[in-house]
Formats: sequence, C-alpha cells, structure tokens
Amino acid sequence: MSRKDRYRILLTVKDYVNFKALANLLEMLTGDIEIVFLHIIEFPLSTSLYPEMISTHIEQTRNKLQNLLDWARTQRINADLRITASRDVVEAIMSEAEKIDADMIVLQKSLKKIKRKIRRLVSQTNLERVVDLSKRIVVLLPAD
Repeated sequence: MSRKDRYRILLTVKDYVNFKALANLLEMLTGDIEIVFLHIIEFPLSTSLYPEMISTHIEQTRNKLQNLLDWARTQRINADLRITASRDVVEAIMSEAEKIDADMIVLQKSLKKIKRKIRRLVSQTNLERVVDLSKRIVVLLPAD
C-alpha cells in the first residue's frame, strides 16, 4: 500500500470497537486521517422505513455510540458518526463508501465466529460480500 497524505476510513461498528486493534492500524498510516464510523440499523424487508419510525432508533444509537467520537478527539483524529437504516447491510456499506469516497473500509470480525463460518461454507456472510464487491482496501480488525 502506498503512503498517502490523507486517509478517509469507513469503519463499520455494531456495539463494540476494538480500540487497541484500531490504534495499531492507525499507527501504520501516516498523514491526516479521517474516520467515518458507520452503524447500520438493519430492518427486515417487511418493515417500512419511514423517517418518523426510525428516527428514535437512530437517536438512541447516536447517544450510545458517542464514545467513538470522544475517543477519536482524544487521539486528535477527525471523525464523524453516521447512522443509517437499511434492509441490506452490504449495500449500505458500499453506498456509504461511495458517498464519502473512502480509501479503506474497516470491518470487525469476532474470532469466536470463525467456527460458525466453517458451518456456513455455502452461504456468504455480509463481511464476505463486502470484500467481494468492494474496489477499496478492506481491513478486518478482531472484534474481541
């Protein structure tokens, strides 16, 4: 990977961020770093996504994940928190990466879930679909 002056990183989050693994990744990058934390609230296909219906979910999630922005500020990193509602997690990640012109997509994968992956060899996970569809660098951080 060639060195750049500015990196725009899309980091997908659920409930937890492995700050140690993220800090190790950021140490490898030189220059100005901007992180966009992305949380996707996934709804079933049968659910209508009206703004008034999902706004409560989005606000609760924003309050819950405020610590991500606080951490970034203490590290002197430009950061933004985006929360979106979607029926398809992969499509939401790819769409957001295009919108912000991300240089890198960072996904977290629990090492405990590798056993489940063996059981599901036939079907692709959301993580695998993002890796397959993305033209960007995709980084996997351990979630635990």
